[in-house]
Amino acid sequence: MDSTAGPSYYKRNPIFSVLVDGLLDLDRADLGYPQHKGLWELLLADKRPVEQRGLYCPTCYKQNPGQIEWMYVYAKRGLRIAAHHNRDQRDHGDGESDQHKALKERFARAAELGGFHAELEVLAADGRRRTDVLVTGADGRQIGFEPQLSYSTAPAVRKRDSISREEGVTPVWHVLDPRAPLIDHVHWSRTDNLPPEAILNDRDMLVRGGVRHLELDKCDHTNPQPCPVRRSGRCGNWHPRWEPRARQLDDLVRDIAAGDYVPLTTKQSQRTLRFWISRTDFDQFTDNGGQETSPEPTPKKKRIRIPVQRDAECIRTRTESDCRSTPQPPRDSGEAIRPALTITRTIPPPRPAFVRPPNECPSIDVTWDQRQAAAAEAGCKPWELGPCAGCGTPINRYGPHPAHACAPCRARYGSR
Repeated sequence: MDSTAGPSYYKRNPIFSVLVDGLLDLDRADLGYPQHKGLWELLLADKRPVEQRGLYCPTCYKQNPGQIEWMYVYAKRGLRIAAHHNRDQRDHGDGESDQHKALKERFARAAELGGFHAELEVLAADGRRRTDVLVTGADGRQIGFEPQLSYSTAPAVRKRDSISREEGVTPVWHVLDPRAPLIDHVHWSRTDNLPPEAILNDRDMLVRGGVRHLELDKCDHTNPQPCPVRRSGRCGNWHPRWEPRARQLDDLVRDIAAGDYVPLTTKQSQRTLRFWISRTDFDQFTDNGGQETSPEPTPKKKRIRIPVQRDAECIRTRTESDCRSTPQPPRDSGEAIRPALTITRTIPPPRPAFVRPPNECPSIDVTWDQRQAAAAEAGCKPWELGPCAGCGTPINRYGPHPAHACAPCRARYGSR
C-alpha cells in the first residue's frame, strides 16, 4: 500500500472523524492526514463524553442515518483500536439484536390483542421515517412504538421524534437503561433488561419508568413539604405531585392506543420533563395551567458528510479498556416530581363521612324472643346479633360472615 495515498484500506473498524471530515486509517502513523500534526495524540487526550468527541461508525451511519453510533479510540499493546461505545449489539446483521426484535413483537402482539392494527418496520413514503411498530389506535390515531436499545444522542432522537410528529405519528420511545440520554428529551417508557425469551413469552413486563400518576397534597401544617409556589410556609391550597406508576407493558400499549394514556410535557425548575399519564390526570393538570404550551424548537444539527468512495465493513467488537467516558448517573431517578403549581379546579372531593339517616335508627333493644327470631333469620346466634350501621336493623354483626350494614344500606351508601 502506498504510504502517501489517502485512507483506502482498513484492517480494523472504520472510523469517521468530524474533526478532519474524513475516515481515519489507524494503520498509518499520521492516520492518513499528515497536515494534522499529532492527530492521534489529540484524539487520545480527548476525555469528553464519547458523543462529544466527533468519532462515529460510517457503516452504521450508512445503514441508519437517523441514528449515529459513536466510537472512541485507544491503544493496547501498541495496537490502535477503534471501538463502538454501544455495547448492546455485537454485529450488524440486519441491524437489530434479538432483544430488539422481541420487543417489537411484544408491542405488536399487545396492540393486536387489544383489537388494534399493528405493522412492523413501516417506511414513510418520503423515506424520512421508519417506524419499528406502527399501531393504528382509536379514532385512527397513529402511534409509533420505538425500542431504543443502542446508544443514541438526545439531539438525534429528538430529530427523529420531530419527524414522526410532523407526519402525524405519536412516538413512544422505549428503553431498558435508566441512563439512556433520550430520557425526558422525548416521551419514553422503561422496562427491565430482560433476555429475548422472557420478552416473547406471556410473562408480565413491569414498566419501571416514564409513566406517572397525579397525587394532590394539601398545603397545610400536616404537610412536611414547604409550599412549592411560595418556597416557604403553607398556603392552604392543593399542589400536584407526580409519582411513578407501575404498569404492565401490554396494558400501557393498549391504553396509549385507545387514547386513555397521553403524553405530558411539563417543567420543573429549568428542566423539561416528559412522561405518560392518564387522560383524567392530563385534563385536571392542564385545566390548572400545568401543560408546557410553548412550541419545542426543532433541533439543529450539523450535516455530516460520508465519503462514498469505499464500502467499509464494520466489525462490532469492543475490547475492554480504561479509555471510557465517566459513567453518568441515572436520568430515571424515580423521584416524585413536584411542580410549582396550585390546583384550584376539579379537585377530587373528599370521601364524605357516613351520616346516619335521621329518624331511621330503631333500637336493637328487643325482647329475647324477638332477638332469637332475628338471629334465626340472619343465620347467627342471638348474641352475635348487632345493629346495622346505617339503619339500626338487627343483623349478623359478630357471627360467621358478618356484615357492617344490611343489604339495603350497603346498596344505598356504597359500603361493604
